[in-house]
Amino acid sequence: MMKEVINTSMEQVIRVIHVIWNEKQAQAVWRQGRDVYTPYLFEILKQAGLAYEAWTPEAWLNSRPEGITLVVGLDNETDWPEVFRSYCESGNALLAVGDTYGLDPILGVRKVRTVKEGWIGWNDSALAGGLQSSFHFFGSTLVQPADGVEAHGSITLRSGTETAHPAVTVKAYPQGAAAMLTVDLARTFCLLQQGVSVVKDGAPSSDGTGAINDDIFKTDDSSVLDWDRDRSSVDGGVPFFLHPIVDEFRILLVRLLHRLGESVSRTFAQVWFWPEGLEAVGHISHDTDGNVSEAAEMLLNRLREAGIKSSWCIIMPGYPEPIYRRILEEGHEAALHYNALEAEGCYWDEALFNEQLAMLKSQLAVMNASVDITMNKNHFLRWEGDVQFYKWCEKAGIVVEQSKGGTKQGNKGFLAGTCHPYLPVSDAAENNRLMNVYSNPTLAWDPPIPIRCTIQEAKAIVDRSKDVYGVAHFLYHPAMFKAHELVGPGFVDLIRYGEELGLPWWTAIELYEWLQLRRSVEVRVEDGSLRISAARGCKGLTVLLSADAVAPEGDSAAALRSARAVERMGLHLQEWVLDVSAGETCIPLHGTIGAAV
Repeated sequence: MMKEVINTSMEQVIRVIHVIWNEKQAQAVWRQGRDVYTPYLFEILKQAGLAYEAWTPEAWLNSRPEGITLVVGLDNETDWPEVFRSYCESGNALLAVGDTYGLDPILGVRKVRTVKEGWIGWNDSALAGGLQSSFHFFGSTLVQPADGVEAHGSITLRSGTETAHPAVTVKAYPQGAAAMLTVDLARTFCLLQQGVSVVKDGAPSSDGTGAINDDIFKTDDSSVLDWDRDRSSVDGGVPFFLHPIVDEFRILLVRLLHRLGESVSRTFAQVWFWPEGLEAVGHISHDTDGNVSEAAEMLLNRLREAGIKSSWCIIMPGYPEPIYRRILEEGHEAALHYNALEAEGCYWDEALFNEQLAMLKSQLAVMNASVDITMNKNHFLRWEGDVQFYKWCEKAGIVVEQSKGGTKQGNKGFLAGTCHPYLPVSDAAENNRLMNVYSNPTLAWDPPIPIRCTIQEAKAIVDRSKDVYGVAHFLYHPAMFKAHELVGPGFVDLIRYGEELGLPWWTAIELYEWLQLRRSVEVRVEDGSLRISAARGCKGLTVLLSADAVAPEGDSAAALRSARAVERMGLHLQEWVLDVSAGETCIPLHGTIGAAV
């Protein structure tokens, strides 16, 4: 797992959000060789841009920090119900995630049993207003709420049986609140994003549009999504995975945290996903199958017409030198397209992966091109096993991997549940640590070729990517620009559509550099001020604050470039764009900044 700094005593830094988890229990399970996904909740919060403090049960008990405490693990040595009764009655909030942890009377629920898989129907709940996915989950606790406890949503079992058991409960206290999100959020994120180990062909869809049982091991063979319940269509076309389940779960969590913050008159800041107030980003990659120079020239001409830069996943034996030169001179990114397709005489092997990577590097070195190859996408989205390939990437210096995605007409879209680049977790042998490579899912390929992706479907994917503030990633094969006359104009049309919605088009290395910079920044509201901790200087840093935050004036506003009211994640907030230097930046807050949205 990612090593968390666990509080053992009260620090000077004050955070509103706290997380209790039992690392001793996790270590015992890891020693058995079993997965523990619980610490991925820290990454969920980090990816949402929220500052938090991780605690052992003992340390939290000694300090009892004020604010909102998330519980994902306790011990058996304390009368925790009484502790949290006092905590909530003293003006704080509790959020139990995935289980009741013996806190049933404080939460106002009765635990019935656990289930391994299911879906959530929200029944017009305002908490999930505007969210459209199936909310397919992996692990939940069924509870019966007591009278007077607010309940949201209802659980549908894997069998299809609808229940009256809620997905979220909130029990009000005179000055606080105790809530429960019944879903095992960390396990759900990990399974949706990474799937299961690929050791056999996946099960195909019954309608013939997802025939993944093609005797080729691929990333879509790992998918845990449901062909029937998790797909939707555009304009009555072929159904595909139109809605990003992981990203909507993230929005739901942020909304719930704001709701709890409001109940205890506490606010927190959020590092926004993108700089300069951008709502989302686009990304174009190319798989150079066949390496036809004429097709590459046609694509390069369309890129120049569109005015964007893209990432070229180059399959060996590669292009002639003039094509390489034009790709690089026009500002595009060179990357690897690892070929492990047995039908083409290749195979799944780390040595072959490194051999192909070395071949590409040597071809560029002959040109005296100073180029680092840091991105890869596998030919035909080949995959075997679980996370072994990510480990190959780590050792080879690949920091962005783009092989997660569909290969059939009916499984394009958000097959990994997300359009946000994410850090996968390793296996139990490595304590499910965060890996040092981003997975950036491929959403669709070669619109407007109908058998692949229509232009209406492509625009819908752009829309949904923007709805959840992610990356609209499309793959375009250069060969298709030569083979299909509508691909070139359709490509420019899609780029223009994204730009009209405010999406810039970034290369993979631009995505990586921003994501790494963003991870180095933490923002928090403390003692009436916005405090920003940055490991490096960050221009265009965008921070979300409660709607009543008032921008400062004078010297204290030196770092602040703009402030405006926005709606993000269904919340009315203030958006501040700042240029901050490395170190600590403190900006006084005005207005009634004690109250959250």
